[in-house]
Amino acid sequence: MTTIVGIQGDGFAVIGNDSRLSEMDSGGFVSQIMTIRSNANKIAKNGKYLLGAAGDMRAINILHHVFIPPTPTANLSGLQLDKFFTNKFIPELRECFDKTGYASPEKESSDHKAEQSSEIIAVVNATIYVIDSSYAWASDQSGVYALGTGASYALGALKALTGKSKLTPASAKTLCIKALNIAAQYDPHTGSPFYTHIQEQ
Repeated sequence: MTTIVGIQGDGFAVIGNDSRLSEMDSGGFVSQIMTIRSNANKIAKNGKYLLGAAGDMRAINILHHVFIPPTPTANLSGLQLDKFFTNKFIPELRECFDKTGYASPEKESSDHKAEQSSEIIAVVNATIYVIDSSYAWASDQSGVYALGTGASYALGALKALTGKSKLTPASAKTLCIKALNIAAQYDPHTGSPFYTHIQEQ
């Protein structure tokens, strides 16, 4: 289980994540808690992207070690970046997940459709996108994001902490860490150490 947070700034993006993995048995009880290694972080630095997943560890493994995302031009932004993300990035992500067997139901099944089992955060050209299990993406006008089991606590914290002050990458990083700490106090599936990642235009 996971908490991932993000802040969209003016010309930059900051995302942060916890390090706890928890396994649940068939009754919904936590049977094991692990802390993942820093080099197997829930956020992958992959080409021009920061990519993270809340849900299955399998998605994180693929984002780190298998997926080769398309490269946008450095000046791509706004609607043109949205178009690139929709027409290039999303189809290649889906194809990679299908090829590696991370699809729901399995690709060979007659019931196969465009679904996977995680919520994904992607940062490219300092712009944050959130991708749901059906490969639809969205960007929140508020500029604050939270995914995973501790999302409601982290999002409330971010909303309260960001206020109306102009953020810098450094101050956004501090707020992401504070929000992750708050989520960890209330969500048993969220735990330290916490990591942050900054991407600037």
